[in-house]
Amino acid sequence: MRAGPLSSARIIKLLNTKFVNTWVLLRELPDLQDGAKGAAAAALAAKLQEHFVYPVDPMILTPELTFIQNLPTNEFIKSVPIAKERKSEYFRWLKSSLAQVER
Repeated sequence: MRAGPLSSARIIKLLNTKFVNTWVLLRELPDLQDGAKGAAAAALAAKLQEHFVYPVDPMILTPELTFIQNLPTNEFIKSVPIAKERKSEYFRWLKSSLAQVER
């Protein structure tokens, strides 16, 4: 993903202006769920664990932690086999997430 969609200036701009981006390692979720970093982190970790798909899973949540959608990376790569098309498809996925939140 870093060499594809996440290398696009247009996608990076959209992510930086419309999303709060975070990275959580799967092995860290149990400690976070147990409240190691506070109640807000525990709630986020529980929601991430609930919807996680291995190996990497971009996920869209509202500020209230309502799950919008995820994008299992392996499935995405299989469904969009031409690497240069992945940028536009990923951008479309982000925009559809925003549209769902704005409803």
